[in-house]
Amino acid sequence: MYESPKIVIDDKLTVQIYLCFLLEQLGDLTYEQLSDIVTEIESVSFLDYLEALSIAQENKLISRKDTSGVDTCTLLPQGETMSKEFYNRIPLSVREKSIEYGKKVLEMAELERSVICRIEKSGGNSQPCFLTVKFLNEINGNELMDLKIFAPDYEQAKRMRERFYEKPSDIVAKIMNMFIKDSYL
Repeated sequence: MYESPKIVIDDKLTVQIYLCFLLEQLGDLTYEQLSDIVTEIESVSFLDYLEALSIAQENKLISRKDTSGVDTCTLLPQGETMSKEFYNRIPLSVREKSIEYGKKVLEMAELERSVICRIEKSGGNSQPCFLTVKFLNEINGNELMDLKIFAPDYEQAKRMRERFYEKPSDIVAKIMNMFIKDSYL
């Protein structure tokens, strides 16, 4: 779905600018959301990402806090200045694809009141994956159902994840009706 840019950022300072740019454009992100954007776009190696995030925290560009059990990354004033002054060091294709996918990640976060989908890679994009799906009660957040589904590759797992986000309540009702004949669903 999101074609990877042909450019890989490997300069540590540019990776820090990239992370600041993402937080400036998209606002506060959970650690998981930020990791998802960086790994999906594949413009930065995961190890470079982890190192740059650590350095950005040490240099007081980004703060990372655990708030109510959620690990959140926030842009600090020095990081905002860095992003605005040096964003042009990040290739345009990487910036555009990152923001496009970042907005999609934020949309999915809104839907996660009723369903949470995570893709577990076992290797590269052509390797088999597992899609873990948790259906939640929208009223109290309790878990209704937890599924782990095999996908032949990463692209198939992404398509499956999108289908679950389309109409999660319909899927729960269909699964429940398979096991409960006189269901109230």
